[in-house]
Amino acid sequence: MNFSAYRALARCVVLESLRRKDLWVVAILGFVILLASSTLGFFGFSGLEIFAKDMAVTVLGMFSTIIAVLTSSRLVPDEIKNRTLYPLLARPISRLDLLVGKLIGAVIVTWISFLLLAALTAVALMIFHVKFELIMVQYLVAKMLGLVVVCSFAMMLSTYMTPSAAATMSFIFAFGSPMIGRGLVMASAENPAIKPVCAAINSLLPQTGLFDLGGRAVYIGWSMVPVWVMGFLLAYGIAYSGAALALSWAKFRRQAV
Repeated sequence: MNFSAYRALARCVVLESLRRKDLWVVAILGFVILLASSTLGFFGFSGLEIFAKDMAVTVLGMFSTIIAVLTSSRLVPDEIKNRTLYPLLARPISRLDLLVGKLIGAVIVTWISFLLLAALTAVALMIFHVKFELIMVQYLVAKMLGLVVVCSFAMMLSTYMTPSAAATMSFIFAFGSPMIGRGLVMASAENPAIKPVCAAINSLLPQTGLFDLGGRAVYIGWSMVPVWVMGFLLAYGIAYSGAALALSWAKFRRQAV
């Protein structure tokens, strides 16, 4: 493992995100969240705590997923388009090292954006004395694991199709995988003969809904998620991201640049 290369490549992704003003967009979104919360407080906040927390986790999940997809789906194509890939591969790094470093950088950018939005949202809600419980910490950790899956999936698609197509497909599967999964379950229930096919297709989809604990975090009095569940999410995230990275490398190592 070429950790020095990973660090340098990840740093380049973060700097490129700053150059593109991606994190400035996140800051503007955070300001909008604060402004919206102050407007809500002007009209009265009593009895709206659960609604406000539900809206907060929905906004966090949506915007962080958008940032993850847009950041990851352009990593490799931009290097090829801008011809910056040639000096990188001229260095003592392999194509796999390049993919790993780029993925780490995309995850770091996504996590920074997510935590920044989460901090600003928490400040907005704390102004109105909205109570948070420890399960919110689990929500943040699980969501960050899910964003790793989204980043790896989007980068994998970008090696097989154009950046715009990869971003579109990533959005469809990231936001629609729970609905697609339910549709496959219903189809297999109607026709047991296709159950193995539906199960195989469902297993290939990024199950981002598994990482969303927002439904539990918004309510008061919900117990913490068992440790084994968090361990399962970690194992699933590592396995799926590793598989997506392997598919990316299988395509990228044979790609003429």
